[in-house]
Amino acid sequence: MDRAKARSIAMRCAVVLVAIGMLVYVVHYALGQFSTTLTTLPTQEITDYTLLNAEAYLFRDEQVVWGDATSPVLYPYRDGERVPKDAIYAIAYRKPDASAQEAAALQEQLDGIAAQIALLEDSKRAGSLITSLKQGQASVMQSYHRVLQALATGSYVGAGTESRTLLSHISAYGMMMGPEKTEDMISYLKGQQQSLLDAWGGTPDSFVCTHSTNFVHDCDGYEGVFAYDRVMDMTAAEFYAMTDTASASTAGAVGKMINSHTWYAAIPMDEENAARFTEGRAYVFSFIDNDGVELSLTLVRKIAGEGKQNGVLVFSCDRTPQGFSFLRTQRVRSVVEEVTGYRVPIEALREHEGEKGVYILADSSVEFRRVTVVREGSGYYIVQTREQDAAGGWGKAKYLQYGELIITAGRDLYIGKMYG
Repeated sequence: MDRAKARSIAMRCAVVLVAIGMLVYVVHYALGQFSTTLTTLPTQEITDYTLLNAEAYLFRDEQVVWGDATSPVLYPYRDGERVPKDAIYAIAYRKPDASAQEAAALQEQLDGIAAQIALLEDSKRAGSLITSLKQGQASVMQSYHRVLQALATGSYVGAGTESRTLLSHISAYGMMMGPEKTEDMISYLKGQQQSLLDAWGGTPDSFVCTHSTNFVHDCDGYEGVFAYDRVMDMTAAEFYAMTDTASASTAGAVGKMINSHTWYAAIPMDEENAARFTEGRAYVFSFIDNDGVELSLTLVRKIAGEGKQNGVLVFSCDRTPQGFSFLRTQRVRSVVEEVTGYRVPIEALREHEGEKGVYILADSSVEFRRVTVVREGSGYYIVQTREQDAAGGWGKAKYLQYGELIITAGRDLYIGKMYG
């Protein structure tokens, strides 16, 4: 084969190799254009909440009624119930030679029986056995949680009181589960009360209500500390001194009258959170230690902190839900801010020509959408929901819209890239 012919064959082979190489490149490029290896997520609207968790200190218009520590007391009205004027709200059985320990033991028995009677009477009014059983179970669980809360806050006296109430509720619940008739059980329990008092043999001394009021059986020893008439003029330093004061002895206390429907919650708060609240406005607070019941509280006063102390916000409320426990300190929670917008995964946020946005998949083609970040969450952003520019966004990308497919993962993304 002459040299010219060999050169010609070599040239043809080179051309074929180049053509094959170009074909491989074109096929590879096309496959890259129509690759389906990407992840998308529909644009959804969400709302994020900023929660304030705090501790509230309660102030009530309380008037303690005193007897003596050696006299057990029978209460004709339930704990916290409204007592009309001239009605007997307590009967103390005085016995000069009795000891405080003996009186306390009898009081515990009387209170336990009274709790059982109250639960059984509620079951009668409930209208059906199923409803009354549910109420009985709810009372047991509520008392149980209050025992745990009292222990958690170091209120061992409160834990003891709630423990006795819990045992009474369990006992009454068991009675409802049994075959006995409710009315017969109530009569039996009242007979037990009277038998105990007859055996005690004290002289009854009746307490008569001079004005209509709510009467509470138990005192916590803080009635003189968190004084109702101080709440509107106390300083922050005075408030914090109250929180550091030990409770007084309640030996001999018959109970206390609640002379006003309005009560106050004083909540220590740092400057940043305090700025979120405005005097005169109402805010919803959830009371964690009262099964999360929600109450509307009105901010009536802002007390500036002194030195490094936080300030104190004073809220008022004139509502008391049935069964609400006025523990002196309460854990509370409130929504102080909410932000609504589109949820964008952090990995999807990109930048194009100096603007933040995301790539989306529209009709098998990659497009870019602008976004305005308003909050960063855990693994995501919330971006503003926006209409398109009135003039059509001339020269700029459109804003992200509800339902568009955000590309959260994909390689070599650019506007116009096709996916099959």
